[in-house]
Amino acid sequence: MKKLFLTLSTIAIAMSSAFSQNINGASAANMKNNVDAVKAKIEKNNTDIENPKNAAKVAAWESRGKLFMEAASVNTKGISAGMQAAKSSNIMDVNNLEVLVGAPAEKKQSDQYEIWVYPTINIYVQNNQVQFWEETYPADKDALGNAVKSYRKACELDTKGSFKSKKTTVEAIRNIRLAYTNNGINKYFLGKYNEAATDFESALALSDFPKAANDTAKIEGMIAFYGGLSSFQAGDKSKAEKMFNESINLNYEIGKCYHYIFQIRMDEGKSDEALKIIQNAYEKYPQEESLLYDVINYYTSQKEFDKAETYLNKAIEKYPDNLSVFGVKGSIYVENYTKLKDNYLATRNQADSLKKLAFKNRNNKSENDRLTAEENAKKQEAAEIKEQYNVFMSKADQTYNDILAKDPKYFDAYFSLGIVYYDKSDMAGQEANLIPFSEDKDGSKAAVKIAEQKEAFKKSAEYFEKALEIQPNNVNVLTNLRMLYTKLGEYDKSKAMKQRLEELGQ
Repeated sequence: MKKLFLTLSTIAIAMSSAFSQNINGASAANMKNNVDAVKAKIEKNNTDIENPKNAAKVAAWESRGKLFMEAASVNTKGISAGMQAAKSSNIMDVNNLEVLVGAPAEKKQSDQYEIWVYPTINIYVQNNQVQFWEETYPADKDALGNAVKSYRKACELDTKGSFKSKKTTVEAIRNIRLAYTNNGINKYFLGKYNEAATDFESALALSDFPKAANDTAKIEGMIAFYGGLSSFQAGDKSKAEKMFNESINLNYEIGKCYHYIFQIRMDEGKSDEALKIIQNAYEKYPQEESLLYDVINYYTSQKEFDKAETYLNKAIEKYPDNLSVFGVKGSIYVENYTKLKDNYLATRNQADSLKKLAFKNRNNKSENDRLTAEENAKKQEAAEIKEQYNVFMSKADQTYNDILAKDPKYFDAYFSLGIVYYDKSDMAGQEANLIPFSEDKDGSKAAVKIAEQKEAFKKSAEYFEKALEIQPNNVNVLTNLRMLYTKLGEYDKSKAMKQRLEELGQ
């Protein structure tokens, strides 16, 4: 979410420059005076426009529209997202908030932002950059709405029909649209999602006016997308879907729009419909990478791993450098072999139980034969499960090594291989315990499994050591190595890991 809106903020800076450069030398000292002056103009204009002669003039309504545009910008002229807040050491650098409007009355600290408090506006600053703002003393609470009403009234009175397409009108409507967009951004960051959605809707509602050359479909698509995102955050999923579909029609952020529509259906409990939406979208827009990942995530969440793997292979073929896709594939293999391991051990235990029952019934030939046959069937079933387990264990091993072939410094791959080999060691230990004394009186069979276990412990430790080289203070790696060194009898190394954990406050 935050990442998406960093993108929006960047777009907004570029879009809003024409509207915000009209600086009139506002300062902290006269901010309130400036607002009050505009309020006085509005009061006078309210009286003037009630005069029937004035109310019948196109020019009077155009002037009124300009006045409300002034009211909308009086607090923010010259201020833009991304500009520096505090003065720089370079006295020639005047493009910063502190030079523009002076020092704030106070600075407050929130979780993420420093809030610069002025008489009429609070400005949110992060890393010495203006992020967004909130007017606390506006000249008119619905300045943009009243500006639009004024321009629409002027259009209505224009018998020639030329006013609507006049250059100054086109530019004014463009500036109003941009102001609505920036207001939507500000309100989104303030957590006022319903108000943000309304501002984005208001920006889109101006589409019946002629557009400036630089008012592209991409800009409208962007407004629709962030209007959808604001509605989604506000919980108005119906409005969100409508605006996402509008953004799709305008060819903007198609993958993300379908992602949210997909999520809406999932939240409604309509998983089949959600899958159909995202699959159809992927078939229609195969170039949209995120749609492919949504399909993968769906099948993964539903534990339909065979289908997930099919799409993962497509993703790897199309985007071979996206190592996170390999990671998802590896995690599927881990989940599969983990489940098979549990099934295998349970089936082996069932076979052992049947063997004991057969022995108890050794004097009852028919019952003994039946139980022995069931025991053998369970042993065969266990062997088949173990074979599947080995396949998925091998696939997990290979997948994480495929990642390392592409990036030898990929921490997650080393960590995951450490887990894989630890799981392998655990399986060997469990199998050693399952060997009955009657079949291994000299302990040779169990010894083979114990040797396998120790070798897997060593491999696990080696991979965790590689991971530790990349992230020397990773608590999980240090903890795992401490445990492995203890199992391997390498007590000095185990003690060293314990000491490092203590130094990290663990």
